[in-house]
Amino acid sequence: MATAAHQPPRRKQRAITIRSDHALKRLELLARDGRSQVDIIEEALDRMPLPPASDGATFRAEVEAILAGVPKRSYPTMAEIDAELWDEDGLPR
Repeated sequence: MATAAHQPPRRKQRAITIRSDHALKRLELLARDGRSQVDIIEEALDRMPLPPASDGATFRAEVEAILAGVPKRSYPTMAEIDAELWDEDGLPR
């Protein structure tokens, strides 16, 4: 738990906005014993497990596995698009 001596001055701390009425009421109830809201939030965050870190190769393999199930499509080349849009004299069709 961080003590007041280790925390940056209040003007340098970023504010946290709590948008949930339920969470705000719960935080107020937990802070009734004299603990600061910051200490309560930090303690709760420290208890939560971190998600496993994945490297780029694992992420790419997951994306490739998803894309393997997507049907392949053929797209026209620029030459085919140009032939469709422009005539042999370079004028629009």
